This record gives sequence, C-alpha cells and structure tokens, in this order.
Amino acid sequence: MTRAIFSLFSIAWLMLLPLFPAAASDGGGQDAAQAIVATVNGEPVTEKQLAAEVEHQLHKYARYGMRTATPALRETLRKQALDKIIDQEVLRQASSKLVIKDSEAQVQKKVAAMKATFKTPEEFEHYLASLHLTAEEYTDSYRRQIQMDAYLTSLGMAQAEPSEEEIAGFYEKAKENFKKEETVKARHILLTVDQNSSMEEKDKVRRKAEHLLAQLKQNCDQFPELAAGNSDCARSKEKGGDLGYIKRGFMPAEFDEAAFSLPEGDLSDIVATRYGFHIIQVTGRQPAGYAPLADVHDFIKKYLQGEMTSKQIALHVEELRKQADIQLFLH
Repeated sequence: MTRAIFSLFSIAWLMLLPLFPAAASDGGGQDAAQAIVATVNGEPVTEKQLAAEVEHQLHKYARYGMRTATPALRETLRKQALDKIIDQEVLRQASSKLVIKDSEAQVQKKVAAMKATFKTPEEFEHYLASLHLTAEEYTDSYRRQIQMDAYLTSLGMAQAEPSEEEIAGFYEKAKENFKKEETVKARHILLTVDQNSSMEEKDKVRRKAEHLLAQLKQNCDQFPELAAGNSDCARSKEKGGDLGYIKRGFMPAEFDEAAFSLPEGDLSDIVATRYGFHIIQVTGRQPAGYAPLADVHDFIKKYLQGEMTSKQIALHVEELRKQADIQLFLH
C-alpha cells in the first residue's frame, strides 16, 4: 500500500513542491543546519533541507489562520517532511541522467513567475529568508523539479487519461457533490438611502424609484440604460444592472423573496432593503437539481487525471525506495 495521500487536482506533491537542495559542508565541524538527518544512496539530507520543508508546510497552515504551531505538530511535520524529501531524492537520482533541452530557460521562467506573485522584491526575499534559503538554492530547487517532471513524462506518468466510462461512473458515485440550488438571473436598479435618513428624504428616493418603475412598465427594454444612468449598485451598474445568476442569500431576504417569486421577464414592485430601494427583473431561472454530466465532465476528467497520475508516481517512487540504500538519523 502506498504512503501517499492524494488531494483534489494534485498531480502529485512531488511535481508541485520545491525541491530544497542539500547544504554543503564547510569541512570543519557541522553546525546545526548542516547536520545530516538521513542519507539516500550516500547522498546527505541535511537539517537545513528538513527545516525548509517544514517551514514551507507551516506557510500553508498560516494561510488558513494558524498563528503558532504546537511542538506536536512540528514533530509530525518533520517526520512527514523527511519522508517527502527522501522520496524527492530517490526520484531526483533516477532522473539525473536525463538530458533536457532548454532546461535553464524553463528554470528562469518558473522562478520569474514565482517572483511575480509577490508585490515587491523585498517580499520575495523575506519569503526566501523564512525558508532559510538563498536565491541560488531556490533556483536550484526548480532546476531539480524540471528535471524530475521531464523524467516522469518520459515514463508516461504525466499523461493519464480516464475513460468516458470512468468519468460517468465517478459522476454517479459522487452525484451529491454536484447538487445545485435554485438560481435566478436578475438585474436591478438600486437607489440607496441611509437608514437614518429622515422620512422626507426616504420618500424622495422612493418617488424617484416609482418614476423609474413607471418608465420601465412602459418600455422594459430601457432597463440597461436606466440602470446605467440611475443605479447606485457599483457591482452591476455598468452592466445594465445585471447581477448574473444568484442563489438565495446572496442578496437581502426582501430581495430574494421578490426575485425568486417573480415570473421570468416580469418587474417587481419597489423592494425596500437595508441598502435602499430596488427595482428587480428576473431574466432567467435555473431550477434546483443536479448539474448534468456534460457541465462537470471536464472537472471530473481533470480530477481523475490527477488521481491516476499521482498513484502511478507514488508506486514508482515506492519501487525506487525499495532499491535505494536509505539511512535515517532523525531523532
């Protein structure tokens, strides 16, 4: 049984995570960062590599709101990280003899794309520092990743293709995940009014809304033009008031009550919400039910491709581990 756990759309963590390079010994007594925690066919895995991988995982936790990692979590992450690094190393060694054309151009392109996700060069440098990596080490991690990706592709492990029967079978088994709520396609004109405004001011805004409604009842085709010229809804004003398809709860309850009861094409009366006064028209409706297979076909195909590819890679790495001489020194 393989040890890898696969997630939605993961082509495999081996192909997605940076490969942190080993730190060279300074020849005179290893410091803590250079301590060897494992060897793979004689190649060392250092504490620096391990710490960088743990920090990489902690960054993910932080994005979901975790502020401080407990000692127990750090210990678990260290064990998981070492396992991943060893898998990466056996795969790196297996792929090292493959010659790739234009590999350096690919490396620079990936690094540049990563840098572009940061607002400033300083933010990128801060990110590298948090992983205890130099820019050179970080670039080398992508160099190794590209080498391994090419190796896996050469073995046909990046081209998994589920059959139509497998896609349909997955759809039937996971059909509850494709359940959809009733939605309506609505457009509106909003005239805002502060809830603390005087009755006189509220009446003034309502009268304007009634005037617009009267115009629309005479010629509903004016809706986009009147919305663009009068609506206070920043989200929809420039689109002629169009909100697109919406579910219940997207807008205030009073809005929903009117919109979901309107026949398609009809105009609402003036609808008061905490935002002000709305004129609503429903231009489309999708009933509750299950998304048809055709609508989710590509989504399922991509998911199954990821699952199949991940399992192939994990099985191959498992075989490489069996053939490797792996020594562990992690306490």
